[in-house]
Amino acid sequence: MSTAPPATAGTSLRESGPSVPHRLPAFAWLPLTVLGLGVLTVGTLVASRYGYFGDELYFLAAGHHLSLGYVDQPFGVPLVARTMQALFPDSLEALRLPSLLSTIGYLVLAALTTRELGGTRTAQTCTALACVLAPHFVGSAHLLVTYSFDQTMWAWVLWLLVRWVRRHPTGDSGDLLLFAAGAVTALALQFKLLIPALWVVLVPVSVVLGPRRLLRRPGLWAGGALAVFAALPSVLWQWRHGWPQLDMADVVEAETGGVESFLKVLLTQVGPIGSTLTLLGLGGLLFARGLREYRFLGVTAVLLTAVFAASGGRSYYLAGFYAVLFAAGAVLVQQWWRRRPRTRRYRWLFRGWTAGVVAAYLWAVPTAVHTLPIAPVSSIGPANVVATASLGWQPITEQLAAEYHDLPGSENTKAVVTHDYWSAGALHHFGPEHGLPEVYSPSRGFWYFGHPSERVRRVVYLGSDRQRLGELFESVRQVGTVNTDLPASTYYEGMRIWVAEDPKQPWSRLWPRLHHMSLW
Repeated sequence: MSTAPPATAGTSLRESGPSVPHRLPAFAWLPLTVLGLGVLTVGTLVASRYGYFGDELYFLAAGHHLSLGYVDQPFGVPLVARTMQALFPDSLEALRLPSLLSTIGYLVLAALTTRELGGTRTAQTCTALACVLAPHFVGSAHLLVTYSFDQTMWAWVLWLLVRWVRRHPTGDSGDLLLFAAGAVTALALQFKLLIPALWVVLVPVSVVLGPRRLLRRPGLWAGGALAVFAALPSVLWQWRHGWPQLDMADVVEAETGGVESFLKVLLTQVGPIGSTLTLLGLGGLLFARGLREYRFLGVTAVLLTAVFAASGGRSYYLAGFYAVLFAAGAVLVQQWWRRRPRTRRYRWLFRGWTAGVVAAYLWAVPTAVHTLPIAPVSSIGPANVVATASLGWQPITEQLAAEYHDLPGSENTKAVVTHDYWSAGALHHFGPEHGLPEVYSPSRGFWYFGHPSERVRRVVYLGSDRQRLGELFESVRQVGTVNTDLPASTYYEGMRIWVAEDPKQPWSRLWPRLHHMSLW
């Protein structure tokens, strides 16, 4: 490989783009090991600082109602939740360990992608460190949620594609790598039905921009067939239940703040270093000559951003793409540094630039730390969604249990119903120790777990309002409001507790009328 001529101070992005080598730099084993162990240690130490997040409680309940599919996700996370609960009962550290390991895997894949693009150990370390300091990845590391796994699968697929492009420039082989990309896609489809969007955009882009040889490889189509087969259980479940995932898409669109909010969060969720590398990496993929073989990835990233923004998707849908964008950005900076002018005139300029980069990484530390669940409960504000939805479950359960036990009648004539699936998950998890029976909720996926027995005439109902409940029951009275006695305001503080008696219809007919997809 010929050596690129030294760049001048006015070198353009197109001219100074990195040239991807066929012989890879050494992998940054020591820095990645230190970062991985650090993430594992910190994540384990803070795992039980507050409590279960609402979605985690739902997944624990879903794990006790295992199915081939659910309203808003496949069976992967409920299965993980059930497995960890069976192996390590009531351990938040154990429950969140798979997400923590998945996030560490993301760091490694981001570094490997940097290496594939020619990044040295320093560039690999900078990429991984940018992930560690990104608020989104800090948050996903200590929660058992679908995107903790989905984003890592995306990064894995993209790394395999980058590796295939580098290793097989003529496209005459490499089927194993492409089949592996299909196999990882199949695995991703067990956690979230999102990764098909990547392929739906990437394949047409590769037809237009290349590498067209990608579509001629049998390994790609064999891997695609495996992914389709793996998706069948969830797709069939959705078909049998009227495609509730489409209804969820409408709910997500209503919950997001539009295109402007989407784009703002897209950058802020990865912090100052991550957003800088994202923009640099995107520019490099689109315009740098040395990365022209990977231009299809830059265009794919732009089109996916447009699709998710226009359709009201969540900003973290693109989290899997940060790995390749960070990598391209780090390699671009590496090449600029190597080609910097050596004259005394520019020496102080680049020393200042280096100090600025170090300062930027240090500046990103408080942002990342703020995302960890370490702040005193009294300082938690309503804007901290994860924290406020992780507090107060025990007091809520105790209040509902007291109202339930005060109801007259035998256990088979009374029940507990909550208007949202978070609190239903909490009562499912904490309720048995307070003598509560199985809990029911008409909210989202919890609705599919069943309704009260037709013999039930009285229910303790958390949430909703008198007018709505009055349409469904002969008698409705308020018996209390939620009071957690916590110094922070939770989502449920002040929520009304009702006793509703004598349903106006059999539960089999009442239950569809109660069903709703919103959280509240």
